[in-house]
Amino acid sequence: MALSRRMLIGAGAGGILAAGLGYRIWDRGVFAAPSGEPYKPWDTWQGTIVDGLARPLHAAILAANPHDTQPWLFEINASDSITVYADRIRNLGSFDPFRREMHLGLGCAIENLVRAAQVYGYTPYVRPVAGKLTLAPPDEPKPIAHITMDPGQPSRDELFEAIPNRHTNRGAYLDRALTHDTRAYLTNQATDNDVRIVLLDDPHARADLAALIVDATQRIIADPTMSADSARWIRTGRREVEDHRDGISIDNAGLPPATVMFGKLMPDLGASTQDSYWLDNTKSTQVHAPVLGMILVKERLDMAQSLAAGRAWQRLHLAATTLGVAAQPLNQPVECIDRNVQLGHPDNYQAALLKLANQTGWQPTFVFRLGYAEKPALPSPRRPLEDVMKASGYA
Repeated sequence: MALSRRMLIGAGAGGILAAGLGYRIWDRGVFAAPSGEPYKPWDTWQGTIVDGLARPLHAAILAANPHDTQPWLFEINASDSITVYADRIRNLGSFDPFRREMHLGLGCAIENLVRAAQVYGYTPYVRPVAGKLTLAPPDEPKPIAHITMDPGQPSRDELFEAIPNRHTNRGAYLDRALTHDTRAYLTNQATDNDVRIVLLDDPHARADLAALIVDATQRIIADPTMSADSARWIRTGRREVEDHRDGISIDNAGLPPATVMFGKLMPDLGASTQDSYWLDNTKSTQVHAPVLGMILVKERLDMAQSLAAGRAWQRLHLAATTLGVAAQPLNQPVECIDRNVQLGHPDNYQAALLKLANQTGWQPTFVFRLGYAEKPALPSPRRPLEDVMKASGYA
């Protein structure tokens, strides 16, 4: 039987729609795992001997950092030192008004750099730049640490070897307790006198801290400026990840697989929809872990102490990785402390955190969770090393 004109037109339209859908699925990487150039630094993390003083920087750029903003620049000075800069244009705005979290991320990068340098036969000496963090500083790059790289003996380091396997795991954690020895080992990663790690495994304390994290998340998404500043660093489709090579991609946001596929397939989600997913995931998944913890410092807005706290977080996360323990920042309460200071609003978050930590004379700067994950975490995109090298005369 001959096909009617209407049937032919319908078949053609259906084919066009199918082709369009197929292209959309390919273009957005709906079924694809993270791969390609944005993830290449995870494969080349050891560099080669011909890189010279730049070799440890391959490890430095894989450090933990807020929202994967990668707020660092590195300058090699002659043949014996490296200056680390805060690339302050890569900031979270009202989410991090003092750039405190930026400095935590820079401390993480310094820790990776130092561990790699020691393995490669250097003796690094870190000299942080002294100063106080201030509200909304200018976006120009600012030196935050000088690292002298003296000759030394190559050494093996278990934490260094964990660098390519350390990823933030935002998914579900198992109801499996950490042993006393594991908790002690992780707590001891605070080696600076101005930094302290507190782990909470008591169910009541964890429930109280979980409620505080959820409350802070609700406070953030109710703040239009904070919501918008967060949304700027969310990457959804494959091309967006390839173009930016930074930010939190939907692949490693800890969402259910069906939600990830839907999010990739549909047009980019607005800030309010992203906030809804974030809040739901925080409530249902991310505050549930066998251990919640904090990093405390003597002075939250001291630059050197912020760097030291970041180094402690990187050590803790690397140490956890060697034990098969997953980790995720849940720093919403401290972000609300900073935002309240910026707005001149009363703040109850710091007092609540300190009550749970049971520490006097300290200030919280970082909140996190630890546990055994149901699924391994995926890597986050990274910019290539050449993009974060500060040339002479950089303006």
